[in-house]
Amino acid sequence: MKHFDTVIIGAGPGGYEAAIELGKAGVKTLLIDKTKERIGGTCLNEGCISTKNYLESAGYMAKASYFQECGLDMSIRGFDLQRLREKTIALKNELRSGVVWQLDGAKVEMMYGTASFVDAHTLDVSGESVSFDTCIIATGAKVRETPALPLDGKKIVSSNEMFELEVLPKSIAIVGGGAIGCEFATFFNAFGVEVTLIARGPQLLSGEDEDISKTLLRAFKKSGINVMTSSSVQKAEVTQQEVTLTVEGEAVEEIKCELVLCAIGRDPYTQLLSLQNAQVECDRRGFVVVNDAFQTSQKHIYAIGDCIDTPAYAHTAYTEAQIAAGNVVSGSANSNTHVNPSTIFTHPQIASCGIKEKEAQEQGRAVEIKKAFFKVNAKSKILGDDSGFAKVIVCAQSGVILGASIIGVEATEIIHELLVAVEKELLYTDLKEMIHAHPSVSEIVRYL
Repeated sequence: MKHFDTVIIGAGPGGYEAAIELGKAGVKTLLIDKTKERIGGTCLNEGCISTKNYLESAGYMAKASYFQECGLDMSIRGFDLQRLREKTIALKNELRSGVVWQLDGAKVEMMYGTASFVDAHTLDVSGESVSFDTCIIATGAKVRETPALPLDGKKIVSSNEMFELEVLPKSIAIVGGGAIGCEFATFFNAFGVEVTLIARGPQLLSGEDEDISKTLLRAFKKSGINVMTSSSVQKAEVTQQEVTLTVEGEAVEEIKCELVLCAIGRDPYTQLLSLQNAQVECDRRGFVVVNDAFQTSQKHIYAIGDCIDTPAYAHTAYTEAQIAAGNVVSGSANSNTHVNPSTIFTHPQIASCGIKEKEAQEQGRAVEIKKAFFKVNAKSKILGDDSGFAKVIVCAQSGVILGASIIGVEATEIIHELLVAVEKELLYTDLKEMIHAHPSVSEIVRYL
């Protein structure tokens, strides 16, 4: 039986980041995943990297008419999805090679197979036993399924299969009004696919403020996306040519489409770990229960990333990995005290940090809302998109910036200035007094 100081289960962003940190610290570390191709996890293989690479091409297409307005004599002869798919695969391979290079440099040992706990200090990895002093669970999440939409990988698919498509469908129904569903709606709409977006809740992106959601809804409708809110799929009938969805909203109606994407969320990937053998507790939804230091009910076993109930972002997993690895090395109990940014790569982009306006209202906090529209921003007009706005939530008593939300061009980039303001508890006047380059998208802050 091989023995390691620390074993990490899952080679996604949280897992490989923790492994690199521990390896650099001289800890004898083993990183486990199913195959070498899974290094990078969902983020690299079907999530962050793949979707954003696809959305970049969609952005080019969406701005084609604006390029022509700017004097470019150009024509679009079509779109080759297979070439984009090949480019995305090459990008993933390049990034994966970089991760492997870092793991090698940190002297992290790799092992491939399916891991499950034998007891609190032993794992079975596809028939081979491994023992450890400490362990970090970083198994991520998997696609959530629903009986009303049985996934077949052909006509009814999850986000995993999106990057295996070789040709665009003529029509698609996307079930789920969260970030995944809205981003794929943006992609397919840009290339002329007839898109119907079905959301169970009364608004898109239920975690965002109502004014953000309404602005996105207007943009989607303007671009021709059919959005159905407060609606749910009751039944799906599949034939060789199409899928017929029975959708219940204000009325019951049928939606016919060539392809259905089920994007109703993701669930923690913990069921096959046999956590009960190690007396590691999960909540009723399957998330591993951890304390502020990311320790489970077994203090020498930690958990990070999408398998615990924290924001499901790669950047969150990176931070949790660094903290958990530091706690393993030092025996300390540091927690994540940083403000977590949210980014959604729709058109227009959406980003936020800190407290939302609706949260302040629910908590009864006295706040002031400072809002500026991109129509006053010269650079956004130069870039061909002056839709949307930025806003900050300011404590009425102290003047401290509590939160910020942006919907508009480059929102996912310019949020970071406001992130610093929230994390460092800057005053609204501090932000207003800063000099911003002109013309720049970030200059929107000057108008708040």
